[in-house]
Amino acid sequence: MQDQSRPDVRHTPAMRRLLIPVKNADDAARAVSYAIRRRAEGTGVTACLLHVEESLSQWQALIGGRGAHAEKRRRSHDVFAAAMRMLEGLDIEFAAYLRSGPVVFAILDAAEELDCDEIVVPAPGEGLFRLLSRDIVTTLLARQRAIPVVAVTKRGVAVA
Repeated sequence: MQDQSRPDVRHTPAMRRLLIPVKNADDAARAVSYAIRRRAEGTGVTACLLHVEESLSQWQALIGGRGAHAEKRRRSHDVFAAAMRMLEGLDIEFAAYLRSGPVVFAILDAAEELDCDEIVVPAPGEGLFRLLSRDIVTTLLARQRAIPVVAVTKRGVAVA
């Protein structure tokens, strides 16, 4: 598993390092809006974009072979491209990371490894959307460790 990053991302005490798990452009837009809001409030912000791909099962690997791995890499590149376009030109440094494994634990582990101050995720859906979700955000909120999980609305406002 390789990480793609910009080499000039720094973490100083005056900066808040945000881990932004990204699975699609909508989720990224919410978290980026939160980062922009924090920056506008005068807080220095750096963003660690994280995409987690679940490991292929033995069956998927056998059937898909190398093509399955190539497809996963292409999808993660597309997800990062959308998030990076949102951050480019802003006064927010960022880096992109790709991990593989169980999603919730990969996010929590990455936040600790990257010395992040917050994990920024979209607020859990309601109604039918909640029934169709995998409850990743709810599970993250329940299992958060020392690094707080901040759920944000579509406008990038933290949910209490």
